[in-house]
Amino acid sequence: MSTLQASKNSPVHRGVNNKKDVLFLLESLDTKDREKIFERYVDYFKEKLSRTAVYQMSKGRKHLKTERILQLIEEDEEARKFVLDLLRKKAEKALQIIQQLEAEEK
Repeated sequence: MSTLQASKNSPVHRGVNNKKDVLFLLESLDTKDREKIFERYVDYFKEKLSRTAVYQMSKGRKHLKTERILQLIEEDEEARKFVLDLLRKKAEKALQIIQQLEAEEK
């Protein structure tokens, strides 16, 4: 099994100092987010994964690994925008919850 590595010139790393930062963000994606990504880019994953893996993911038995999502967003600009939008929505929701909790403390 090969390890996936992001190149330093990758569009994923524009303005980001460290691959770990990108991985940190991608790890915050939950199962539903990973399923959305898989469903939207199933053709891409059919080219990269075994038929068994694609079948299991399509049935919800397995989910995309963080490294596979990283590989996708490195290779596909549209996918990058889609994933960043998912992450942005998740961050906005988290910030909203934090603000509500802080408001309750006052």
